[in-house]
Amino acid sequence: MDVLERAAEVESKMSGSEDVIRLDFKIAGKSAVIFYIDAMIDKMAFEIGVMKPLKGIEEISMPYEKSFNRVVTSSMPIYVEDFEKAIEKLASSDMMMLVEGSDDSYIISLRSFAMRVPNEPPRETVLKGPREGFVEDIKTNMTLIRRRLKTPDLAFENMTAGKYTKTPISICYIKGIAEEKVVEEVKSRIKEINTDGILDSSYVARYIEERKYSIFNEVGSVEKPDVLTGKLLEGRVGVLVDGSPIVLTVPLVFLEQFQSAEDYYVKSFRATFTRLVRIFAFFLAILLPAGYVALQEFQYQVFPLKVLASLMNTIFGVPLPPTLEMIFVLLIFEILNEAAIRMPKHIGTSLSVVGAIVLGEAAVSAGLLSTPTILVVALSSIGMYTVPDEADSSSILRMSFVIVSGVLGLYGLVISCVALVAYLVSIKGFGTSYLAPFSPSLPADIKDTFIMQNELDMKKRPYTIPTNNRTRKRNNG
Repeated sequence: MDVLERAAEVESKMSGSEDVIRLDFKIAGKSAVIFYIDAMIDKMAFEIGVMKPLKGIEEISMPYEKSFNRVVTSSMPIYVEDFEKAIEKLASSDMMMLVEGSDDSYIISLRSFAMRVPNEPPRETVLKGPREGFVEDIKTNMTLIRRRLKTPDLAFENMTAGKYTKTPISICYIKGIAEEKVVEEVKSRIKEINTDGILDSSYVARYIEERKYSIFNEVGSVEKPDVLTGKLLEGRVGVLVDGSPIVLTVPLVFLEQFQSAEDYYVKSFRATFTRLVRIFAFFLAILLPAGYVALQEFQYQVFPLKVLASLMNTIFGVPLPPTLEMIFVLLIFEILNEAAIRMPKHIGTSLSVVGAIVLGEAAVSAGLLSTPTILVVALSSIGMYTVPDEADSSSILRMSFVIVSGVLGLYGLVISCVALVAYLVSIKGFGTSYLAPFSPSLPADIKDTFIMQNELDMKKRPYTIPTNNRTRKRNNG
């Protein structure tokens, strides 16, 4: 096929998009065409390292790639026999070159576009420790990991997903530590993704988790390369997705979400204390509103007399029953939270604070709501965000528990808690129980759960995580 006919076919394949630039020129008297996407390549490197040397070639013979490789300095051209594959490369921001006399396509990679520089992520802030965070470019994220793991055992396996987005995905693990079965299972589930587009790592998480409709996270999410490095060294597998600053990790255990990067940069007694605070805050968030409703509706005699007298004074005249009042206040706080997140930053903070104070004070003054209910919901909401990874599930659980407690009282709350624990025990993914190391019991792993022993004593990798190499530290000598 003539080079001009092939060029016309390229334009047709790219839907005649006006950001696809076509350049016609001559190489040693032969017609050539280069296609690239505007604003997606390094223009200076293209002019100096590609166009100028190609136009300066005086004689060319088959195979053309040898002549191109001798003169092109910016990036070595790669010839591609498959025309459709070459079109995919062009759509992925590489340059595509066609030359008269050759049926092959030549790909030159000079990708260059605006990217966010690595900075501290908003969700995993620390006082001590590294402040670098992942960005939206997968190559940059791979570099951040490689800087910390200078070993030939660090492996990246690249894949793509999405019919139209062709999103690059990279599976990351350490050979000799990660369990091969876990790696193969992750690859298998990603290969089964059949959808129009993958826009973020959360899309991939929905496909690789065991229970698609669970309210709990079954795939971990990491925003910092130092945190991911620690997880890879324990035997976990990471999944990087181009366009997302969040890296997925598997397998995930429930208590892992109560850990923070800073726990490993401070003394163990401080880390243990903060973990216990997070666990207490989590249970406070989901149980306090339901417990208050159950006691007020059914078991009010449990309150001490003075507390009961004070409580009766505050709820006197409130038109709503306790259950409906609590549900109403929870919904108000959810609305304030959503508004604060989606409003501009300089307005969102003041809106959430002023809105909560003004609305709460006005509602109490008007006798529509009671002060204890607002206090309970406020404490619950604060506790919920001490464990941000479980904020979504906490929000659903506390509302569900309030409804059950409003109907059945404390007995309903106890039954709900038992059912919740039974459900968590049943979750298992990638060979790991969700409630490990407590179900099943693995005493050796308790040293890094709600308590944290000195890092020097952690000589073995967690038995919770499948791994080919259990030894982490060896004795000197």
